[in-house]
Amino acid sequence: MSFIPAKNAFSRVFLIERRARADRDPAYHSSLIAGTVEQSFGDLEKIEVPDPDAYGEFQEIGTIRGGEERATTSLTGRYAADLASTLLRLAKIKCASDIQIHFGACQNPNEFNQFSKAIILEDASLTSVSTDELGTLESGGQAAVNETAEISAKNWYEVLPLKFSERAGSLVANEVVDVIISDSVGCGECTNESDGCQRVFAITLTAHGSPGTPADLLYSPDAGVTWYSTDIDPLTTASDPTGIAKIGDYVTVVSNDLESLYYVNVDDLAVLVSGTGDPTFVAVATGFVASSGPNDIWSVGSYAFIVGDLGYVYGTADPTAGVSVLDAGVATSENLNAVHALSSTWAVAGGANGAFIYTLDGASWTSVATAPASDGINAVWMRGEREFWAGTDAGQLFYTIDQGASWTEKTFSGSGTGVVHDFAFATDSVVYLSHATTGPAGRLLRSYNAGSSFRVLPEGVGSLAANDRLTALTVCKNDPNLLVAVGLSDLSADGIIIRGAKN
Repeated sequence: MSFIPAKNAFSRVFLIERRARADRDPAYHSSLIAGTVEQSFGDLEKIEVPDPDAYGEFQEIGTIRGGEERATTSLTGRYAADLASTLLRLAKIKCASDIQIHFGACQNPNEFNQFSKAIILEDASLTSVSTDELGTLESGGQAAVNETAEISAKNWYEVLPLKFSERAGSLVANEVVDVIISDSVGCGECTNESDGCQRVFAITLTAHGSPGTPADLLYSPDAGVTWYSTDIDPLTTASDPTGIAKIGDYVTVVSNDLESLYYVNVDDLAVLVSGTGDPTFVAVATGFVASSGPNDIWSVGSYAFIVGDLGYVYGTADPTAGVSVLDAGVATSENLNAVHALSSTWAVAGGANGAFIYTLDGASWTSVATAPASDGINAVWMRGEREFWAGTDAGQLFYTIDQGASWTEKTFSGSGTGVVHDFAFATDSVVYLSHATTGPAGRLLRSYNAGSSFRVLPEGVGSLAANDRLTALTVCKNDPNLLVAVGLSDLSADGIIIRGAKN
């Protein structure tokens, strides 16, 4: 395998003071260099017992891993004789920042969105600042004076340009309308071996007509490379699914048409891979209110929020027992199209005519003081207690940093036309956006600075498979360089699955 070795002369430093956010632009510091990046993931301590066959000898029967430490590095630059030190100022205010080291060769180094590889250090604090010797006692001791800041960061990772491929072409005869990555890291002791990004699930529309077939559940056990399909049998040939999530051990699909949910144990999907049978879905309508069927679902692992028509919000920790009404259209009576949650208590939802509601206790929902727009909201995201995002069917993207008291439009190439279908934060810095132009032509964009700026994908050579729209996308928190997007191809009613990865 060939590769291009990194060279320290081909790196540059960007700083985002007080961390990446849509209203904060990265600052280019061409005179700073980054030192060694280092992080301990926990030293191993042996667990021993006496050797049963030899006195004075011991056998290792296990290990205990120590705690993971913060990442460290340093920033070094020339100390100015006539300007205040930026490093000293940042250290004194003690507010965390984000640091990015970009590698390139043929790119313009001062263009933030152009690089061959980026190292991102998030939630980074300057723990100390020092200078070289500030004076000399002899002519031979004259030298430039440098300053160095030691850095402690909560998280660091690499970002690389993505390569895209169309997957599962023979399985997606109908539009794919939702997709999720839901997996956990495992070394094989108690769970399957996984890097936390392997299990991908998607749903298609029903094949209407005569004869028709129910909607499909699509399953990939290898990060979207290989796919398997099975009918969601309880769905009729006249009804469509509207969302998918994994709650505990259950892959759960919701349908507005039948005002129900459908679940299957995730382990039962192994029969698709082995080719030994079809998993069985169970239908549950308990808790759903007539004329207020579900349009979207979001799970935080052991709990899920579901939103539907007439402003109804439901919740469930056990899909086998149905759902409970959390809000009966009080916060808004508009149809809700999208929901996102950070936890079982913090969530946001959006819908028709700019409706946008949120909760900070998981039970009581409140409408924001100002609607982000008058258009329909297709996608929402919650970054924290006060920062919310909304994407509209007028092709616009909005964010608020004051809990909806005011909103700011975040423009991007092509914004204001077509439709924003979906977006997702893979990390605190890396964001993916699905947008369709009025062509129609579905496309993808990526941000490396929490939405401050976006770049149309792919970053390098190649192109996306032709499609009319990419209705939904999913990302993996364990790998910001993995993306799966689904939607409608440019071939009649065929669906499409597009996978983006670093290799």
